[in-house]
Amino acid sequence: MIRTITTIAIAAAAISAPAYAASDDFTMEIDLNRAQLQTVEGAKAEFDKISDQVTKSCEAEYAEFGLGKDYAVTVCERRTMKKVVAYVDNQNFTAAYQGK
Repeated sequence: MIRTITTIAIAAAAISAPAYAASDDFTMEIDLNRAQLQTVEGAKAEFDKISDQVTKSCEAEYAEFGLGKDYAVTVCERRTMKKVVAYVDNQNFTAAYQGK
């Protein structure tokens, strides 16, 4: 009985670790060309470029994770892109984010 409970506790800790880590903040620089944001097409291109940068940064941040890495990266991407959209504060960029 004790072995079963211990095994369950270890498994629960391993599965929940990415959820806790995904709540950590990290900083990154983005390469944004504000002139591109004047048009819908340019904003979409900038959004795609920055989205790729965010994905690479999140994957690097959680590279050491085994179980739950995909979940942690997904949460990181969503949170970071929300922050980027708020920071950029451009109607065309926001439209590209909402239309993803």
